[in-house]
Amino acid sequence: MKFDQAQQKTLSIGLIGDSTVASTYGWGPAFSPQFNGKVKVLNYAKNGATLDCLSKKLDVLIKHKPDYILIQFGHNDMKVYDTQAYSKKLQDYVDRITRGGSTAIVLSSVTRRNFDEKGKISPRVINDRTLNDYAQAAQAVAKGSKVPFIDLNSVSIKHHNSIGASASAAYNFTETDKTHFSKKGAKAIADIVINELKTAVPALGDYLK
Repeated sequence: MKFDQAQQKTLSIGLIGDSTVASTYGWGPAFSPQFNGKVKVLNYAKNGATLDCLSKKLDVLIKHKPDYILIQFGHNDMKVYDTQAYSKKLQDYVDRITRGGSTAIVLSSVTRRNFDEKGKISPRVINDRTLNDYAQAAQAVAKGSKVPFIDLNSVSIKHHNSIGASASAAYNFTETDKTHFSKKGAKAIADIVINELKTAVPALGDYLK
């Protein structure tokens, strides 16, 4: 049963990640409107970002003392360093967020929408690495730190395999952009994140519209 909104305390939720979360063509803008007026969302995600790129931005976000900070990196990180380095950098984010008094929520990266000849998602390989490798690393960091984890990579792959390539094409920001989102795509992925949050952080369910 949801609480009376008038009795709820105000919450703030921070987002930090790459372009698949950011305001230009990420799922972040479609995430915010799903909460009631007691929640403020601070989106610090940036196009082209890696964990290294936004380290200073994280410090700024932490100073706002959000109740929760969702972290989603991987698309750009996999191009420049391996999973061991990624894990170390992600662990640093989680530690700093925790020390700052916020709860870190780790997300694996939303999938790219590349389909094989059988109509199933085919992971892009970069430097002999895939996003799934980084998803596993993210899960290990979250488990070791005992913070909530959302396996957005696996859930989004399952979603796209279910609806197929034709329906997934409506999520593309442009006809050939299979990474970023149209408004329809952003809303669909934000819906998935919200649904997963209901399990990962049940208390947030009371703040949904």
